[in-house]
Amino acid sequence: MAEATDFEELYRSVMPRLVSLGLLKTGRRDVATELAQETMLRAHDRWHDVSTYEDPAAWCGRVMVNLLIDHHRRRASERRVVEQLEGAAITADTHDSNDASALRRWNELVAGLNDRQRLVVTLYYADDWSVGEISAALATTQGAVKAMLFKA
Repeated sequence: MAEATDFEELYRSVMPRLVSLGLLKTGRRDVATELAQETMLRAHDRWHDVSTYEDPAAWCGRVMVNLLIDHHRRRASERRVVEQLEGAAITADTHDSNDASALRRWNELVAGLNDRQRLVVTLYYADDWSVGEISAALATTQGAVKAMLFKA
């Protein structure tokens, strides 16, 4: 039972700092909280080892930084793909009225999806990207791409 108490103490002392760090780096409390929770989940899953470290809080801080780096990389990849799609949309809109009409219809169909789902659905169905290509471009797993397609 002492291990659970030690983890709970670590959680209480580290979690607010992790959320603050995440908020500072992302500007979004929901993202910061999610990344901090992921950090603590990893600490809990590896508690047998983490509890033996000289400074488990420092380990948590390093994991949080790594998750923030991954988050920023994913967002940068998403932005690049969205910019490419927007550029293609502008080109299609100015060159062919049939393509422009189809594009407007597509935009209506995906309007209710969140940004990431809209991106994945567009790449998969409109641009014929494979699940593997999408997962590589967005730096995520193929399973995550499939789940987004399913939910969308």
